[in-house]
Amino acid sequence: MIFWFSGTGNSHYVAQQLAEQLNDRLIAVSDALLSQNYDYALQQGESIGFVFPTYSWGPAPVMLDFIKNMKVAGVTSATYCYMVTTCGDDVGLSVPIFAKALRKQGLTLQGAFSVQMPNNYICMKGFDVDPDQVRQQKLHAAPERIAHVAMRIAEHRCTTDVVTGKWRWAKSRFIRPWFKRYAMSDKPFHADSAACTGCGKCVETCPMHNIKLHDGRPVWQGRCAMCLACVHHCPMRAIQYGKQTQDKGRYYFKKTN
Repeated sequence: MIFWFSGTGNSHYVAQQLAEQLNDRLIAVSDALLSQNYDYALQQGESIGFVFPTYSWGPAPVMLDFIKNMKVAGVTSATYCYMVTTCGDDVGLSVPIFAKALRKQGLTLQGAFSVQMPNNYICMKGFDVDPDQVRQQKLHAAPERIAHVAMRIAEHRCTTDVVTGKWRWAKSRFIRPWFKRYAMSDKPFHADSAACTGCGKCVETCPMHNIKLHDGRPVWQGRCAMCLACVHHCPMRAIQYGKQTQDKGRYYFKKTN
C-alpha cells in the first residue's frame, strides 16, 4: 500500500513507478483528505509506504495532516514501513520529522529514500526552476534511482538513503517552521486578467479542489497545499504568486520527458 501526494507530478511519477515495480496499490492522500477517508487495512505481508515532495526541508505538510488521522488495520511487528521523498536537491531533517509523525500512529519507519527531481518552487526570491540541462539530467537519472529504491523496498531493507544537504538543522528547524507559518497562504495567488482565458486548467489540476472559477477567473478557497500545480499548469502563465513568480520558469512532469 503506497500513500502518495503530488502537485506538479514528480512524486506521482515516482509513486506510479514504485507501484508497478513492487506490484503494489496506490492511494491518493489528497482524495483521502477531501473525502475524510482515513481507515485502511493491510493485506497479509503487505508493506506500507509514503511518497511525497519535500517542502522547505521537511515532509509535505499535507502528508503529515493525513498521517495524524489515518488508521491502518493489519499492522504487525513484521510490517515494513518506508518513505520516499522527492526533492530538488536535499531533504534536510525530513526523515526524523516523518519518523516522529509515524511513531504517534504506532508505525516504525524502517526505510527512508530520496529521489532528486526537477525543482518547482518559485515563490521566493532566489528560487526558480532548474535550467533545461539540469532538469534533463535529473529526469534521465530518475528511472535508475527509482529502480534502486524499489529493489531496497522489496528487500525490506532497513536503511536511510537520502541527501540531507548542508545546514540541515537550520533549514529544517528554523526556516521550515517560518515557511509553514508565513509562506503557505493562498492569498497571494491571483490570475492576470489580461492573460487568463478562464480555461479552468487550474481547477482541474488542483489536488485539493481549492480553486473555483468566479466570473471566469480562479478564486482560491483557503485550503491550499502550496503544491503550485495551478501556477505550473496554467497554459497562459496567467497565475502568479504575488510578484515573486512573474519572471520565473514553469515546470510540471510530462511522461514524454
